[in-house]
Amino acid sequence: MTLKRLTLLAALLVGTAFAQDAAPPADPAPLLQEAQDALAAGEIGHARRAAEKAAASLAARQGEAIRAVLPPPLDGWTMQDGETTNIGLAAMGGGVVLDRTYSAADGTDVRIEIMADSDMVEQMAAMFMDPAIVAAMGVKTEIIAGETGLIDPSDGRITFIVDKRSSIVVSGSAPAEMKKAYAEKIGFAAFRAIK
Repeated sequence: MTLKRLTLLAALLVGTAFAQDAAPPADPAPLLQEAQDALAAGEIGHARRAAEKAAASLAARQGEAIRAVLPPPLDGWTMQDGETTNIGLAAMGGGVVLDRTYSAADGTDVRIEIMADSDMVEQMAAMFMDPAIVAAMGVKTEIIAGETGLIDPSDGRITFIVDKRSSIVVSGSAPAEMKKAYAEKIGFAAFRAIK
């Protein structure tokens, strides 16, 4: 399976992920306590709902921390953040998904998509780290900002697997050198520090 097909599969699965309609509460602690109290009282449904709201709150906090490691737009470019999605435990092994799109005056763009702390990425990590499988997928590897990037030569898409549990994909319609320029400015060390 090619890297492009794997990324498409992930995108399709994300489309079916659970997303909150309302903004999540800022403080998850009361919700966690509410879930614990409800569980102790035998109110399983109430406990589940409170726990889900707490998880959405924690995902929003994690998303804010992750966005801080993404680069600002390059000179002459603009940026737009997409939504942060808390992936339900049943879909893709949980985690947080977010993206940022950078647009140039000529209409081309670069998009950085992050799937953080996901069991699905952990399961795929071994495949991405096997040189034989990488070669069979037709991608090449290159060290960018101290990280191993998997580059699809057909469109310049760059995929990073970070700590075997997160993926960062740099794609878009802009030339490959612009994708690389944005990839070089990602704060990978700061990303790793988000626990």
